[in-house]
Amino acid sequence: MKINHKMCYIMAVLSSSTIAAPSSATLYEKLYRLAEKVYYIEYSLNTEQQKTIEVLADQMEAVISYPNNINCGNKLSVLQESYKWAYSASGLDATSSEAEKFATEVSNKVCPLAYFKTFQLSYDFAYKSSGMDKTRSAAKSFAATISDYESSSFYTKNSVQCFIDGYNFAYSSGGMNKTRAAAEEYATKLCLG
Repeated sequence: MKINHKMCYIMAVLSSSTIAAPSSATLYEKLYRLAEKVYYIEYSLNTEQQKTIEVLADQMEAVISYPNNINCGNKLSVLQESYKWAYSASGLDATSSEAEKFATEVSNKVCPLAYFKTFQLSYDFAYKSSGMDKTRSAAKSFAATISDYESSSFYTKNSVQCFIDGYNFAYSSGGMNKTRAAAEEYATKLCLG
């Protein structure tokens, strides 16, 4: 019999805080019963449900380590920073209303600062001629795709740097010497699954 290791890890993290609590006996007892339920329920699930549980366990594990790995920022300061960047010529060069819409969308993300920084880095790489040399619109779409992907994985994949490195290697004459489109396809498969 095998119990899901991630669920055991999550239980261990939760139980470590209960040991230090004044009413730890009661909390520990509840955690023990919860672990017991997880153990027995796991074996009554079909394969698809087990895969779903594994995905959820991965997400829970990421959330547990979330505050230590990433700075989510203050919603208002991210709104201001992303608006200024979107409105500027060195950013999206958007109109005031477009910049406001962009900043509002970014500030409403689960971790707005991480999303904005990921978007900014991927947009700059996509738009600059030393990068992918895309139009502003195509670069914005690309940046949204990468940022959404990173957000869905709780910023644990580092897919932006993976994509940049993969693309540069595939496009460079010292690397695979592919066309821009082929280099983008290669980096997408490599880093975004």
